[in-house]
Formats: sequence, structure tokens, C-alpha cells
Amino acid sequence: MRLASWNIGSLTGKLIESVKSLYRRRINIACVQETKWVGTKAREVDGYKLWYSGSSMARNEVGILVDKELVDFVVEVRRKSDRIIAIKVVVWSKILM
Repeated sequence: MRLASWNIGSLTGKLIESVKSLYRRRINIACVQETKWVGTKAREVDGYKLWYSGSSMARNEVGILVDKELVDFVVEVRRKSDRIIAIKVVVWSKILM
């Protein structure tokens, strides 16, 4: 399993390009900062699922991208604020936070 953290600057217009980069690097879970996306939603794109949280375009907004192999093992998504988001993933019968 490969994890990454990425200060993306903005996902607007870059989501597909970012996902392709994660795929090339075989990243399974990536935490992204400064998405510049408002709302608390989830999207699927090219084999990855993105959960994000943000309250205004002027703030930091965060998200977590999970690849298609692990997305079914995500059992909980906690959006604390536009700066903190967490997921629980069941891997090898253990819960990872």
C-alpha cells in the first residue's frame, strides 16, 4: 500500500491530471490540501474516489483520494472542518485511521 500527501494548490481543472499522476506512481491513498473546492461531497474519477471538505474558496479545503482497489474498504469518512478530514479503512482485518 502506498500513501501520499500532496499540496495541490487547486483541483479546479486539475483533477483528471492529478489522478493520472497518482495512478502512474501507484499511490493507493492520497491526502490533498488546498483543493479550493467548496462543500462536503464525494466524486469518482478514473478509478479513484475523492472525498473533500471545504467551507469557502479563501480557505484551505482538504480531500482524500482512494483508488478503486481500496474504495470498498472505506468504512467511515469524518469531515471535521475545511482543514481536517479522516477516513477509516479496513485492511487485512484491521482498521486503519
